[in-house]
Amino acid sequence: MNSGQRLARFAPGAVVGLLWGIFLLLVESLVGAATLLRAVLDATTRILPVGLFGWLLGRAESAAKPLAVVGTLAMFTLVAGVLTLVLRGRARTWLLGALALLLWSGTVWVAYEYGEALTTALFVASSSTFFLVGGLWIVSAEAQPSSRTRRRLLRTFLGAGLVLGLATAGRFLTGLRARSRAPRAVDERGLSPAITPLADFYVVSKNVADPEVDLARWRLRVIGRVRRPLELDLAALRSRPAVRMVSTLECISNDVWGPYISTGEWIGLRLRDLLLEAEPVDPLVDVVLRAADEYSDSIPFSVALDPAVLLAYGLNGESLPREHGFPLRLVVPGIYGMKNVKWITEIELVDFDYLGYWQQRGWSDSAIVQIHSRIDTPRGGSVLTVGQEVLVGGIAFAGTRGIQRVEVSVDGGATWRPAEMESPLSPYSWVRWWITWRPDQEGRARLVVRAWDGDGRLQEERERPPLPDGATGWHRITVDVRART
Repeated sequence: MNSGQRLARFAPGAVVGLLWGIFLLLVESLVGAATLLRAVLDATTRILPVGLFGWLLGRAESAAKPLAVVGTLAMFTLVAGVLTLVLRGRARTWLLGALALLLWSGTVWVAYEYGEALTTALFVASSSTFFLVGGLWIVSAEAQPSSRTRRRLLRTFLGAGLVLGLATAGRFLTGLRARSRAPRAVDERGLSPAITPLADFYVVSKNVADPEVDLARWRLRVIGRVRRPLELDLAALRSRPAVRMVSTLECISNDVWGPYISTGEWIGLRLRDLLLEAEPVDPLVDVVLRAADEYSDSIPFSVALDPAVLLAYGLNGESLPREHGFPLRLVVPGIYGMKNVKWITEIELVDFDYLGYWQQRGWSDSAIVQIHSRIDTPRGGSVLTVGQEVLVGGIAFAGTRGIQRVEVSVDGGATWRPAEMESPLSPYSWVRWWITWRPDQEGRARLVVRAWDGDGRLQEERERPPLPDGATGWHRITVDVRART
């Protein structure tokens, strides 16, 4: 078989593999069921070296998840194309049979591992197996001179399927990237608002499609080292004394200048009240929280007893939106967002140090937020005018430690000016800061900001990437100052 013949056999199988991957993508997004697509993505994040994973995340940012999906689809495409090269002659039937059995059982196992119901697992396994194996059976059939019409119909079908599939995947991936972005809301002065509007609140998750929880069936279970295990629905949780708290949430993958930080008013109940009601049994180390998407993480039992740690069911005066963890999520002031588990279904008290989803992939277990300050206005690259007053301002945050002071330099760090600071809305929220500046000469100006936390510790100047403990460094921007025209 020459290279042209091999390509002619490879291409139809590759198209089937791509369409199969897109089919799995649709199952994930429309049905919410776990498929091999999710298993491959999770396995990839687990086996990638920590340094490489951090480098890729830093380069891709909001495109990281769509690119991971594209890479997985490319792998499915390649594997299916190669399969059509070996599915020849008499061996074709038993090879396809073995593939069907392996694929079906593997899909059932994946669905079981992700906690899917048996009926859902069987549906996903049967439909995905039929799609891929049936497609490979058709395209790997030996071409006969008398089958030109059939081959023409097959090419037409595959071509149309490819166009529709790519259009569907493109639309889905565009939406996935948009959901991974964090639009930066600003007020009339160009500063981040004290409370982030719900539409602008950052969203990050590991999922291709976030879980859609059936509230009628949802229950929160409190288990483990307790004398009185609990099982409560949302109505029972809402009937308890409600607590409102303004707190800033930041993703550990956020750069010092990044948008993955927001402040909201949360409403819920204290985690400690629920734990004490369950009557914990010593010794205790961690409180493990498990979610509807099979995500899990933990916080120390001592932290869980802090009255500021909430099980939240509302945000900014509304019920918790799906993308923010409906019906229940954890809010822990001063700890990066990955430990503020969303879509909680189970809380377990354990006597060992539990490593969650991201800790198993190299990220920090303590996850205490770094000192963070950011220039919101002016934006880097802005054109300013000599002699015209401009507001330089932004936010600063250091978790539960608070912000003691902020300083700004307009000459690259040679000299510093103290910034004015607005009183924070709570001990757990960011502060807004600003200075007024009147540029007195033309040219490029380098603006820098730094902050001190409530313990008197200066923000670290050395730039480090987010992995594993959160980004450090001073935010620096360059603006262009020009003469009046």
